Amino acid sequence: HAGDFICTVYLEEKKTDAEQHIKIPATMTAEELTFEILDRRKIVTKDKDYWSCFEVNERDEAERPLHYSEKVLPIVHSLGKDSYLVVKRQMAMENMLLYTASRAGDSMHGMMKFREEKSVFGLGLSTGFHDRYFILNSECLRLYKEVRSHKPEKEWPVKNLKVYLGIKKKVRPST
Repeated sequence: HAGDFICTVYLEEKKTDAEQHIKIPATMTAEELTFEILDRRKIVTKDKDYWSCFEVNERDEAERPLHYSEKVLPIVHSLGKDSYLVVKRQMAMENMLLYTASRAGDSMHGMMKFREEKSVFGLGLSTGFHDRYFILNSECLRLYKEVRSHKPEKEWPVKNLKVYLGIKKKVRPST
């Protein structure tokens, strides 16, 4: 189809023998991409086996699992040269499901790395990650410039968040 895009997606890790070249139509979701990759490799999923498609950014040492209903094509077009897509098991999913079921009314707070994406002329630009103080509850995430601030600088509904998980590959052990 016109508008389809061929993309390299990796299975479990970024290695040549793990790459799959796949045609991504505008309508394809992360869930459909995940099943397509598993089907091509003839991988049968078992109960409590949670597979997801992840966006990985090597430069920032971060990754995020895509929401199953997220359209893949806009993500493919926004990937920088240091980023790629990988389909792998979502190892923490069972624990996350148990945790969220038991902690419905809780809120969490602490320092996190934060990056804001700005759109200039339709191009996604970012300024890098910065440490900020956050408070998260079941409805929204609030950003504070510092711990002692009383008024949040920004606030987002939880359902609109994109969360990246840090991967500290370059950290050296203390001597």
